[in-house]
Amino acid sequence: MNDTQNQEMVKTLKALANPVRLKMIASLSEKPKNLYALAKELSLPYPLAYLHLDGLKKRGLVKEVREEKKVEGLPSVKYYAPTDFKLVLTPSIIHKLFQTKKEAS
Repeated sequence: MNDTQNQEMVKTLKALANPVRLKMIASLSEKPKNLYALAKELSLPYPLAYLHLDGLKKRGLVKEVREEKKVEGLPSVKYYAPTDFKLVLTPSIIHKLFQTKKEAS
């Protein structure tokens, strides 16, 4: 793994280390939901739910699956679901993540 891949793996692991984000993925795996419904279900303030969902989207762990226009002139409602991701983490992968450049040579 190169440095960029190492950094991406660490960022993804950090995103998944948050229990709120794991609950979001679990909830969205049942059925796609909009952000308001997700925030309400998890008893989160809307802005906090937005920040967590945005973090998951940036890491590619959640995607927008559909958009509905409810009322003309108002923003559309977006529905989200988890992407089909798979993480495999072994001691050798962790070693590769943190080995120094000298060790890699």
